[in-house]
Amino acid sequence: MTEKIQLNLKKLGQHEARLPNSIAVCLDFIAIWGSDINRAQLAHLCSAAIAVGLDHAKCLPAYPVQSGDPVKFGFKVMERLLEAGCTPSDIYDGGTQILTAMLGMIPTEEQVNTQANFT
Repeated sequence: MTEKIQLNLKKLGQHEARLPNSIAVCLDFIAIWGSDINRAQLAHLCSAAIAVGLDHAKCLPAYPVQSGDPVKFGFKVMERLLEAGCTPSDIYDGGTQILTAMLGMIPTEEQVNTQANFT
């Protein structure tokens, strides 16, 4: 992540997001973000992205990697964020910032080919 993403989660405090170490987790999120989802599912996905970005802060539930279902997980996180005083706009804005940064972690076909030619 080149620029720092600061999130004000109201009662949960101010936090700096960090991207997950797992490219596979990022791909779980980006694959869904790029699909045809409705606004409610987008809110869940953004909520889940916030939780993943703030995993180090331990202020929200941890993403269950084995389930690989960010939308389902995001519902639980959204409840916590709303209870903490975050608005839907806060959730969409913060989640979209993190999702955009996650997108940058997914290697392009050209990057994969370049890497394969140097190993």
